Amino acid sequence: MNVKNNRVHCDKCGEKVRRFKDLKKVNEGYLCPKCIRENRAKRREFLRRNILGIRKRSDLIKEWAAKRELRKNITYKPKIKLPKEDRLKINTLGLYLTKNERLVLYKKLVQGENPLTSEEANKRINNLSEQMKTLIEKLRNEVDTQEELNKRFKEGFAKLIEG
Repeated sequence: MNVKNNRVHCDKCGEKVRRFKDLKKVNEGYLCPKCIRENRAKRREFLRRNILGIRKRSDLIKEWAAKRELRKNITYKPKIKLPKEDRLKINTLGLYLTKNERLVLYKKLVQGENPLTSEEANKRINNLSEQMKTLIEKLRNEVDTQEELNKRFKEGFAKLIEG
């Protein structure tokens, strides 16, 4: 005996369909095509997000913004600046001569008005560097500001080179 089913309503949304054949049997009961589509879409979304780990761009943007805010709120300790080495301070005042400066002085002494021999020129350059050291030590004791020290040193150095 053939018994026909009189169901024509969806168990999930309660929507009426034309005939029983349009309903699909699922674990949740008999569902209309619209509810079946929704279930499949939710299932696909679940697989993408939770199983495969694919994320939506909008979620990523929100997460990046939150991380940016966290980075803004972090305060870093300021680095403690240590005093520079003495040699660097000396170099700014020209306490020792660089190779190029020595060459210029050497050429000036050898080819100048009163030319010196190479040995005499080397001795003269060494004496100048020693005199520069003593000059800077005197100036450090006399002068308070760095600018005044630089000014006086340049004047003294010019006198040493000329004389």
